[in-house]
This record gives sequence, structure tokens and C-alpha cells, in this order.
Amino acid sequence: MDIYDIAEKSGYSTATVSRVINKSKNVSDKARRIIEGIIEESGYKPNRIARSLAKNSTQMIGIMVPDIRGYFESQSAYELERRLDKLGYTTLLCVTTNSFEKKVAYLDVLVESKVDAIIGVGSTYEEAKFYEKLKNMSVIIPMALLNVKTSDENENIINVYIDEIEAMDQAVKLLRDNSYKKPLYVSLDAGYMSRSYIAKKSGFVEALYKYYDDANFVEFKVRSLEKDLPNLIDFLKKNPEFDSIQFELDTLAVNAYKLMANAGIKIPEDLGIIGFDNIHATEFTNQAITSIDQRISDQVEIAIDNLLKILNEEEAETNISLEAKLVEKETTSRKK
Repeated sequence: MDIYDIAEKSGYSTATVSRVINKSKNVSDKARRIIEGIIEESGYKPNRIARSLAKNSTQMIGIMVPDIRGYFESQSAYELERRLDKLGYTTLLCVTTNSFEKKVAYLDVLVESKVDAIIGVGSTYEEAKFYEKLKNMSVIIPMALLNVKTSDENENIINVYIDEIEAMDQAVKLLRDNSYKKPLYVSLDAGYMSRSYIAKKSGFVEALYKYYDDANFVEFKVRSLEKDLPNLIDFLKKNPEFDSIQFELDTLAVNAYKLMANAGIKIPEDLGIIGFDNIHATEFTNQAITSIDQRISDQVEIAIDNLLKILNEEEAETNISLEAKLVEKETTSRKK
């Protein structure tokens, strides 16, 4: 008997059964009494149920991404599928968006598909309400989350992420060392603040005040690439004291580069720029754009290695921080 048999016999969902196993408070007394009775009658303990599931492996692993168009999401999904395929696993890709309801719906689909494990890509999956769902399910299905950092550690959920704060320290120090006097921060206004956004911004602010005596933090937010980026050019013309920009994302940096070139702004002489993600397009501008590499291949490899350890009932690391890699190119090459 496994969790699916218990769910069928009790008349409750697998999610409710997992909450009982995980001793969650969000279960009615009646449901808890019935499910615990079945577990006791069957002679299984919670860890025995989990092992039962692992032994009946489907050789399938679910991958959840909020938006397959994003570089981090698409590249991570590609790397995950490629590596898991070599290990003999079939992958089920779910594009969940950032909607809580859709994330839960796809989580249920993966559970019903009896996948051996689930991998989530992106900080949207650390949203408190949804993360509670993941915790409830992790007792029966181990999970790995890329670009997720949470203080609520769980032995069946692996978090792998880069240290965005340290990454911004590298970037701002490079600007200072290359004689840029006043950096500006440019971010994408997505309508909500993810952990990644908060960490990047916090890291930039900390580094700015660390490396510049007369620091003055200014953030220029972009909601629409088509409508708002041209306003950045106007802003720079009105505020010529800004001689460098840290972009939150490479997509912002690459699109802004063309506008700057058309406006007669010389890069890196007049303006130094740094992106974030190190996407391929940063190599295609006239001057290759300096960028912060999130080491996606390393994140994927570490996540899979530790996920397999859990599946094999071995001890695994569950909270793994990696140092980002600042890739210096041509847009920050101005020297003293």
C-alpha cells in the first residue's frame, strides 16, 4: 500500500493524505482520524510509505517553470531535460505562470502522474503559501528548487541558488575599479517583488555604499521595454552625472544598448554597463556586455545529484549557495 492506495481507501486526496503524514494542522479532525486509522491498520509508517513510492518508480521527473520564455527558465529546463535523459528519466514540463492557482493545479497533475521527483525553476516557487504546499507533498515526493532560498529548510526539498548580494558586490567593485563615479540601477517592474529582485537590489545598495563615499542610490524602473526604455535615454541626458548602469536583467541591458548607441552615447567611454544572466545576446552587441553568470549548469548538476541521493535514501545537501561569476567584457573596459 502506498499513498495513492491510502487516498483511494480513505476517500480523500493525496494532498490531504500527505498533510496528515506531514502532521500539518490544515486537516480536519475527521480526515486525520480516518487516514491515520488506515495507516495504522496497514502497518506502514510514513517513511515506509515514501520508500514504497520510490520502489514503484515511474522514471519520470516533473519540471515546473513559470514562463518558458525567460532565459533562466528555458536554459534550466533544457539542462535539466538533457541531464535527466542521460540518467534514464522522462521529464514532464509544466509552465505554471506565477498564478498560485495554476501552480497548485500543475503540482496536482505531477502528483497524479506519480512522478519520482519534482524540480521547480525560479523564485516564484518560494512564495510562502505555495511553498507550504510543496512542504506537504515533499514527504512523499522529493523536490529540488533552482534560484530559491528559504529559511524554512526541509530535508526533502533541495534549494540551490546563487548569492545575488555577493554578485552585486563584484559588479559594483568592478565599476569603481574602472573609474566609474556614479552607478545607476535599472530594474524591470514586474508588478511584484521576487526574492531574487530584492536580493539583487539589496546587494547593489550595500555595495554602492561600501565602495563609494558619496553614494546616492537611484533606481530607474522599466515596466515596458517598448515604452519605458526610451525614457531611460532622456533620464541619462538630464542626469549626465550617471556614468554607469547595473541592469537587473540582460534583456534590459541588450535592449537599452541599441537605444544608447543611436543616441550617440559612447560605451564604455561615456557609460559603463553590466547585465545579469550572461545570455548569448550579450555577445552580439558592438561591445560585448559585461554580465553576471548564474552558473545554470552547476545549479542543475548540484540539484540533480542531491535529488538522486534522496531518492536513494542517502544523505543530501538541501541548502546550497553558489558564488556567481562576473564575466567582464567590453562594456566596462574603461580604465584609470
